Amino acid sequence: MRAVSVTLVTYTYDDHELVRGLLSSVTGWTAMPSAIVVIDDGSTEPFTPDLPGEVAERLPPIEVVRVPENRGNTHARALGAARATTRFILSVDADIRFPAHWLAVCLPAAARPGVGMAGTAIRPRTGDDLLSRYLELTYTLNRGASGSVPFLPGGAWLARRDAFEAVGGFSGYAERFGQDAYLSRRLRENGYLLWAVDGVEAFEVRRIGRLQMVRRGWRWQGHHMKAALDEGRPLDEVLNVVLYSLRERMLRSRASDPRLLYFDLLYALHALFDTVAHAAARPGAAGAHGAAGATGALRHAAAAFLAPWPQLCSALCADLAELGHAPLPTDLVAAPPFDLAAALSFAVGTDELTAVCGGLGEVLA
Repeated sequence: MRAVSVTLVTYTYDDHELVRGLLSSVTGWTAMPSAIVVIDDGSTEPFTPDLPGEVAERLPPIEVVRVPENRGNTHARALGAARATTRFILSVDADIRFPAHWLAVCLPAAARPGVGMAGTAIRPRTGDDLLSRYLELTYTLNRGASGSVPFLPGGAWLARRDAFEAVGGFSGYAERFGQDAYLSRRLRENGYLLWAVDGVEAFEVRRIGRLQMVRRGWRWQGHHMKAALDEGRPLDEVLNVVLYSLRERMLRSRASDPRLLYFDLLYALHALFDTVAHAAARPGAAGAHGAAGATGALRHAAAAFLAPWPQLCSALCADLAELGHAPLPTDLVAAPPFDLAAALSFAVGTDELTAVCGGLGEVLA
């Protein structure tokens, strides 16, 4: 194992066991970071490495930086990067794991002239149940990417420290999330390449439930959709963008296993409801009254779409309630203002909904 001029930075907010698992895995890498920094972002109990002696002695010194109260991902990443003095910064979420040769393979890419940051695809690896299969199918970031790319995911990236510092890192960005897109854009705008390395992947090992999956996915996408509304984009235009963004993933689900479409439908309804709710709640917005009407229209359309499928309707409504949405209307005497079934017909028809209903036991397990 060779030591390389890399500072490994990772983060914990009550994720101590995941961090310890990550640190223990480093001893099997073919290239060893020369420094390790752990940012404890206001955890309930302060983080201590507490690694077995035979593991600790094979690692470089570990610096733990404790933040008194949780400040969020962006602050933690900026703080960790500021502690690095090495040529490269390897930022890794606590739930990411690498093959032994990942760092050794990525270093030459990060060192290429003009490259500011390198990374790989990040594949969820949590099991073989339906949700795990859906996560791998839908949330494998930078799947198949190779060479220069517009974006590298924030779960694991390897940056040249001089490039990171030259563009100001995360300075000027106050949001808790979305800092990976911000850093990617900032590097590109300053002439640096983002380099996706193929032939090796990172893996996300944290197991999450379907509600957390929906919240996490929409937190990122919804941030951009709501920003478009706040900039004055028409609501119908933004809703069409949301629906269009779901097209590829829903077609992929249908081709792989139609039962996976349950997760797409849950995400789609949450995304659409949350988008119109944001539009209706905007203070002083000229279209707020119309958005309030759109909320009722959308809920009516969803209820009409699900009415022939009572089991599916019951399951989705229960999950949507957990996500903070009110019950769907039951008085469907009038025709819905628009046809949600037609809007989703590119991927969802009678055969697919029959398959979803037949697999609800496994979907909801």
